[in-house]
Amino acid sequence: MLKDFQVRVVANACITRVNDGEGTIDQVVSTYPMQADDREKVLAYAYVIRPDLMPAK
Repeated sequence: MLKDFQVRVVANACITRVNDGEGTIDQVVSTYPMQADDREKVLAYAYVIRPDLMPAK
């Protein structure tokens, strides 16, 4: 279980990697070994910072 500050750090790292062209936010987040609930927290925080990364519905 990641702590709140860890979720923020990982989300920001993932956003940086997306900006560098390493893939979509889902692809980048999936490269980090974490539990499913932590993955959802990281994605949720990334979408707060960068709503444009959210997949189209």
